[in-house]
Amino acid sequence: MLIFERRVQMRKFVIFHIVIGLVFTLLVSGCSITVTDAPPSNTPKVEHPFEENKKQEKASTKHPEPLQIQNGSFEKVYGWLDNETILYSYINEGKYVLESDQLYSKHHEVIFTSEAPIMNVLIHKHSKKLFIHTSPYSHSANVYFTDFKGNIEFSTEIDSYELVYEWNETDPSLMLVTAFFEDWSYKVHLINVNTGKVEEVEDVQPFLKWYNDKQILEQDWKVDDLAFFAPVLKKSLYETTDPVKVFEDVFRFDIFANNIMTIKVEEDNIEALKYTFFDLQQQKIFDITLPNITQYSDWLIPYYTFNEKSKTFLTFAPKKHDSIELYNEDYELISVDLNEHKKTVLFNNIENKPILCSKEGDLCLYGYQYEQLLDLNTGKILPLTNS
Repeated sequence: MLIFERRVQMRKFVIFHIVIGLVFTLLVSGCSITVTDAPPSNTPKVEHPFEENKKQEKASTKHPEPLQIQNGSFEKVYGWLDNETILYSYINEGKYVLESDQLYSKHHEVIFTSEAPIMNVLIHKHSKKLFIHTSPYSHSANVYFTDFKGNIEFSTEIDSYELVYEWNETDPSLMLVTAFFEDWSYKVHLINVNTGKVEEVEDVQPFLKWYNDKQILEQDWKVDDLAFFAPVLKKSLYETTDPVKVFEDVFRFDIFANNIMTIKVEEDNIEALKYTFFDLQQQKIFDITLPNITQYSDWLIPYYTFNEKSKTFLTFAPKKHDSIELYNEDYELISVDLNEHKKTVLFNNIENKPILCSKEGDLCLYGYQYEQLLDLNTGKILPLTNS
């Protein structure tokens, strides 16, 4: 019994650290990736680093300007409403304000105000919809579904200590919300905005990904197992059918539009992370191997993002394998073209921080509050705030 309790406590410890990691990466959302007919290449072509590659880009006559917050204090940026407009929040006289800002014309518009702190905002990639999470108390959350003008279409209150959510990419009326409590037990809720229903989903893991509008993907973690690898299962949300194993043991996985990414550490190469991309039929498209950084008893996954227009995967790569305690170098920001199977180094020396690119892909929000802009054409890092 004591051994079992220790395993349960260790499992809660693991879940706790995964939750904390997800708090910083919830805005990391995938763009769709198109499958090509080109066969996978085991060794990607590598272009010269950005600083040495001096591509001939058209000079832009427009320059993004920092946010102009006349009254109040900046909190954070949440993402892109379009290629030139971002969504951010600030505090003004005790109220929490969500506002849009056109980076070039500086036109701005208040979208939402709240008496309670704004914890997070998601922007749906394929519709003009927002998901807003506020928290009036430490044990409670209010969530709102609005349009880009702030008109509320649905709202509800969820008892929780921390929330993790997953928005369906093709149907913005569907949202999976995992509510964690102080002891790190959890409940998973399915919100349907169209019907106005909030239903509890049983017998599922806390960290889910939509496979389509009726099925999910999850890792099959066992409560009494301390392993850091688990298979990926496909489950129905509405039918009592047996789950289908999609992948054998992986470290982490993600799904974006019509593609699935797995991250593994292989026994014959324990100093590297292997990223493999598949279509929804689990047919391999491409893979890439990068040095890894160990942390505690597992591995750091650097921040990443996906660019829908250019069909590229962007992530930060350490320059060598090391531990989190000893590694003191910068990272490379690399771009992996999933059509051409080509790797490009965009920045040679940069910190590993959250990143989210516009649909055009030329500008990327960067930083823990997305307080900077990366210009991938010029290689410049631009401030979004004057502080």
